[in-house]
Amino acid sequence: MKRKIDEASFIQAYDNYADEIFRYCAFRVYDRERAQDLMQDTFTRTWAYIEMGKEIEHLRAFLYKTAHNLCANEAVRSKSFSLDEMQEIAGFDPFDESSESPEQLSEHALLMQHVSTLPEETQQLITLRYMNGLPVAEIAEMLGEAPNTISVRIHRAIKELQELMHAV
Repeated sequence: MKRKIDEASFIQAYDNYADEIFRYCAFRVYDRERAQDLMQDTFTRTWAYIEMGKEIEHLRAFLYKTAHNLCANEAVRSKSFSLDEMQEIAGFDPFDESSESPEQLSEHALLMQHVSTLPEETQQLITLRYMNGLPVAEIAEMLGEAPNTISVRIHRAIKELQELMHAV
């Protein structure tokens, strides 16, 4: 059921989702400042859509879809970075790793390296599910696919990552 979203509800949604939309964008463009801009653009465009009198059934999914489209447009406009380049970007740290041991940090870096070798669509699923914590149903709605399809694709991606991690 679609519903009208008022300004107070939208501000609350910003408070609730801005950080995770930022993290999603940061993993897609590997640039903190650009990710911040894309996050702001996501909310600005969503509010403009609402101001046109349009109704949104699931605001969180709509925000992710908007962010995804903006990040995809950004990828077309700029070259993509390798994992090494991403790590060289000063201050890029989408996770708070301060409490992790050196072994965990090393394993995390290796995992991120393997994730970066996966196809773009698979990277997106991993990011949405495990880095942003979205439920499968929301991811499915956002991508316009059946929840079962998304679950299978995530399961296959995890198996592939496990194989890559154990091959090292």
